[in-house]
Amino acid sequence: MAIIGFRNTHNQQVYVNPAQVLYVTAFEEDVSIIAFAVAGAGGKPLTLYVRGTADQVRLKLDGQV
Repeated sequence: MAIIGFRNTHNQQVYVNPAQVLYVTAFEEDVSIIAFAVAGAGGKPLTLYVRGTADQVRLKLDGQV
């Protein structure tokens, strides 16, 4: 199990297990949302806002960066 590090929007280091990621989408310029296969409040996927474009985040999760 590989854990990938990102910086969130508060500039804190956070770690993501790529096996738990449902999708990555753009939020605003240079900020992306990672949604996890874990239900949060209200049954919606747990989300994390990270620095980087959606393409950059996807490449990093795929191990290509």
